[in-house]
Amino acid sequence: MNKRILCLDVGDVRIGVAVSDLTRTIATPVEVIHRVGWGPDCRRIRMLCDQFETDEVLSGLPLNMDGSEGFQARKVREFCAQVEKQELKVQYQDERLTTVSAEEALLEDSMHRENRKKNVDKVAAALILQQWLDEQKDIQMKEEREMTEDFEKNEGLDETCGAEEQDETEEAFDVIELVDEEGETQEFELLASFDLNDQHYIAVADPTEEEDPESMEVFILRTETDQDGNDTYVTVEDEEADEAFNYFLSLVDAEEE
Repeated sequence: MNKRILCLDVGDVRIGVAVSDLTRTIATPVEVIHRVGWGPDCRRIRMLCDQFETDEVLSGLPLNMDGSEGFQARKVREFCAQVEKQELKVQYQDERLTTVSAEEALLEDSMHRENRKKNVDKVAAALILQQWLDEQKDIQMKEEREMTEDFEKNEGLDETCGAEEQDETEEAFDVIELVDEEGETQEFELLASFDLNDQHYIAVADPTEEEDPESMEVFILRTETDQDGNDTYVTVEDEEADEAFNYFLSLVDAEEE
């Protein structure tokens, strides 16, 4: 669930307060707290956080124009250290020239001087918060873009690796060793193993031959069991060979489909 964030523009006399919407897209001015003391000021901030159901606070940090922290920035950090004792999490945003921008915005609205003085601090807080919200959106968009690019890059690698693995798989084949009548062992590529007419057959070929089953020389062998219970392979001929070979081709066609 998304959570709002409360923003403070901490001054010596007043604290401007603004809050984000739940989507953390728009900053809205809330009120101006007139400073009484660390205790009451922090308790009021805690009450506002409870009101907006958040424990996150953003504080403007008045840096020097060169980006360094001076006396005023240290005072803000000391105050926010007390705010954190209210079980609130505080982070900081550079607020250089924010008050000037707030005054200019109120001047453009033709607001009376007295009203400008009452509202400038909470408008400044809203400007600080809006700047932070915009920066966070930019960071999020950049991270999402980088994640997408990494994903697409990895997808490409996966496809490449998959193609390589597929090539390796296609090159690999099952090998069966057969012993001829003279006792010599020869390796064959096992193309298929199937049952037909209550008989078991295997189709083998010389692994150095062409891969197309219709152009390579395929040998159809029938499996038999000798008197010792061992499997032996017998060459089939004539009609049995034709029928078994045609059945083997049908298996090849079915696999391609």
